[in-house]
Parts: sequence; structure tokens; C-alpha cells
Amino acid sequence: MPSRPDPRLVALLCLSLGSCTENPVPSDSNASTTDASTTTDASTTDTPTTGDATADYPSLDERPCPEDSILTAENFGAPFMLTHCTGCHHAALKEGERAGAPLGVNFESLDKVRAQAAQIWARAADQNATMPPVGPPPADERAQLGEWLACGAPTAADL
Repeated sequence: MPSRPDPRLVALLCLSLGSCTENPVPSDSNASTTDASTTTDASTTDTPTTGDATADYPSLDERPCPEDSILTAENFGAPFMLTHCTGCHHAALKEGERAGAPLGVNFESLDKVRAQAAQIWARAADQNATMPPVGPPPADERAQLGEWLACGAPTAADL
């Protein structure tokens, strides 16, 4: 019997292709539709970013997208989400496998990342450093996440 593909790799493929509109991996749990904004706070740390003014943005809506941005789901977003997020935020993970991540707060598809971009930004991008709680990415990657989200989390086809 063939083994099931690793759901995180499926998520990476979906994010990079931008074509998965629904969960590509069936979930055994009855995940609730918890809104990320009700389970997270937008607390920040004083961690500086890459020396630019990104630490001054109070929200994703105010974070500008640089005109010359080359960040896409393929070259940045999908690998970042796979490395730092979907190990806990994936619909295929049951409650006890999520290291405390709320059910329903999942990032295995580009549509889900885009739908929760403001919450992701508030917890993990630019000066915001409450996620991930262990093994946080360096400040330059947080700044790149902020840029990618501010630009609408584009794929290469979107540029």
C-alpha cells in the first residue's frame, strides 16, 4: 500500500503553485473555524528588523509593498511557511500534534495564508516576534515575510 505524502510537503507544493483552494490533505479532526484574530494578540517585541523603518508599521495595512519586490510564494513564502509555520498550523494535524496552535488556524494553502495575512503579520513579520515560539526566524526573514504579505502574498504568476 502506498504511503501518504507528508502533509507539509503537500502544503509547500500548494503554496508554491498557488492552486490549492481547499485543504489538499484530509483531516481526521473536526477542526473548528476559530478566527485567528480571536486567538492571537498583536503583541510585539523590540526586536529590530533589517535596519529599515519596518518596526514603525502598526498594521499590515500600513506596511508598504516595495515596487521592486521580487518575493513570491515560490521563492520565499512557501519555504518560509513550511519551515516556520505548518509544523503546527496544518489542518492534517490533530489537536495534540499542534504544539498549542488553535484548531482552524492553518496555513497549508496560499488561500489560507492570504485570508489570515494580517494575523500572520501581527505575530511573525517585521517587528512582530511572538511566533513561532521556538526557533524564531532571523529579523531579515521576518522583514521579508512582512514584505511578501504586504504585497498580497503573490506567486510568480502574479508579478
